[in-house]
This record gives sequence, C-alpha cells and structure tokens, in this order.
Amino acid sequence: MEYFSHSWLPFMYQYGLGGLLFIAGIIITIRSGSLNLNKTSHWRWFWTLIFGLAWYMSLHASLTLAALGSVNFAFILMGSVIIVSIFGALQVINRKRIK
Repeated sequence: MEYFSHSWLPFMYQYGLGGLLFIAGIIITIRSGSLNLNKTSHWRWFWTLIFGLAWYMSLHASLTLAALGSVNFAFILMGSVIIVSIFGALQVINRKRIK
C-alpha cells in the first residue's frame, strides 16, 4: 500500500489550500483595518493565529508519522512543539507581570 497518497498527499492539500486561505484572510483583515499591526495587542493576535496554525499542523504531522510507524520522530516533533509552547506561554506570563 502506498502511504504517500493516503497520508501525506491529503496533508499537503489540506495545509496548502488552507494555508493560502489563511494568508488571504490575514491580508483581507489587514487591508480592511480590522488588524492594525501598529498596535501591540493586534501583533499578539497576529502571532497567536500563526502559532496556532503551526501548532495544529505539527500536531497533525506527528500523529500521521506515528500512524505510519515513525513513533520516535513523532515524539521528537511533539516534544519540541510542547517545549516551544511552554517557553512562549512563560514569556507571555512574564510580560504581563512586568507591566
């Protein structure tokens, strides 16, 4: 059984087309003025959206890898995503304490 056409091709389609629609949505919100990148709070939301997409995509990729038998690489990928998530959360918490 060919795993690429049943696992990675749909993954690439989903995040390829979804990524294009995501970028188009971000561009539309910036041009309409709903997302003003001159404001700090809007920058936070902007990076939250981008990080959320990357986090969900890496979660999906690691579960696909685990299902295909690459469990060690899946654990490494998810471990690194969890470490980055914890580091980012601590940065946000520390910034709120300083202000």
